[in-house]
Amino acid sequence: MTEYGFLIAIAGVLVAGAMSPGPSFFVVAQNALSRSRADGIATALGTGLGVAFFALLAGLGVVALLQAFPSVYLALTIVGSAYLMWISSKIWRGARQPLESIETNIDNAGKVKAGGAWASFMQGLAVQTSNPKTAIVIAGIFAAFVPSQPPPLTVPLVALIAFIVDFSWYAIVALSLSNPSTRAVYRSAKPYFDSAAALFLAFVSVKLVLSQLAN
Repeated sequence: MTEYGFLIAIAGVLVAGAMSPGPSFFVVAQNALSRSRADGIATALGTGLGVAFFALLAGLGVVALLQAFPSVYLALTIVGSAYLMWISSKIWRGARQPLESIETNIDNAGKVKAGGAWASFMQGLAVQTSNPKTAIVIAGIFAAFVPSQPPPLTVPLVALIAFIVDFSWYAIVALSLSNPSTRAVYRSAKPYFDSAAALFLAFVSVKLVLSQLAN
């Protein structure tokens, strides 16, 4: 099994990357705080699958193909940035809305009604895959750590590790932020937290496009 030792280094880098605050963190946190624990976990599942998807693309060489056609990559970046800006506008508009009025998708037993968790999952997946640079980072990880003659199943194993790392971290975030005491703090600070999250997502959206145009 020593031939798979490089996977440990990849896992370490992925852990560090997942723990770095970014759009995924703010979306998972916002859904866990303003909706429910189930919504936070569903969002984390979506972000995890998004990273796994990028790992598969990187391993299969699709990222290199996109880099060979800058116009296609630019188009994907613009689409992803537009989605992040849309999410930002939704959070900004709801920043002053009381938490009680947002919790309309939760019944008296505290269970999320049909469609709530699914919508959160799709939001997590879309936010994670809206940033093509994530694929470039994972491609760099492949280049740095995967041997020139990789052992069998390297690509699916890296994708699986990427999913486990990302989902586990954001599930912890969702569980931590959805407990009653944390929600009580969020209830009082909601306008400030949501406004900061919206501004951050808008900043990332603009930065994505400007950095790509600069290249």
